[in-house]
Amino acid sequence: MRYLARLGLTLLVGLFGSPMSAQSADNVVFFLEDEPIYTSTNLQSPGFLLELSSALTAIIGIEPDIQFLPWKRAQHRTIKTPNAVIFPLTRSDLREENYRWICKIFDVPVMFINKEGEPVINSIKDTKGIRGIGVISGTPQEEYLKQQDISYVGVSGNVLYEKLDKGDFNLIYTAKPEALLAWKQGNYKYRLQFGKPLQTLPLWIAANKASPLVNQKQWESALQATKDSGVFSRLKSKYFDVKP
Repeated sequence: MRYLARLGLTLLVGLFGSPMSAQSADNVVFFLEDEPIYTSTNLQSPGFLLELSSALTAIIGIEPDIQFLPWKRAQHRTIKTPNAVIFPLTRSDLREENYRWICKIFDVPVMFINKEGEPVINSIKDTKGIRGIGVISGTPQEEYLKQQDISYVGVSGNVLYEKLDKGDFNLIYTAKPEALLAWKQGNYKYRLQFGKPLQTLPLWIAANKASPLVNQKQWESALQATKDSGVFSRLKSKYFDVKP
């Protein structure tokens, strides 16, 4: 499809730099984390939201700059940069006043996940005595574990599952759809098992609060157009119709 070819070009700009400054208010800029599920520099598998956003911007008629950064830095840069966009960002009370919330993509269930054959962890109480619990840094999942006074190790999304496979982590706390896809892509030998959902997190596309070039109605309309045309469902199936 046309937007996929366009996405490859945009990704190359993100990888090798753009002649326009990321701090400029004259163009829309995406601040993203390089991770395998939603926003990846892998041209063969750019991630669900990077492919979807390419379809959205093609409909809207903009060509954003793309910057891949560590996740906490991406959030900080978005807050500080006019016309900056970030995704996927969980909408939470702590973040509410820091961004313009452009459009909601979907909700994801979050739970404790480990390898098949180990005890299933369905609650905070079940984690007692378990060492080596991993979570992605800078996320509401990390904040939740902190609030529950659970000892954990925060890492980037692109190493979370590898550490679970190697035994560096005995348990991880993350969203099920993401874990299923990452586990498949990593071709790990064990099977995953999932506890009961402890959170349901809404994933959004968000922007800097001073973003005149980011028209919320256009983005919402473009998102609906991808749903009406079947693009949204095809991409969702491509990335998330994965069996445990």
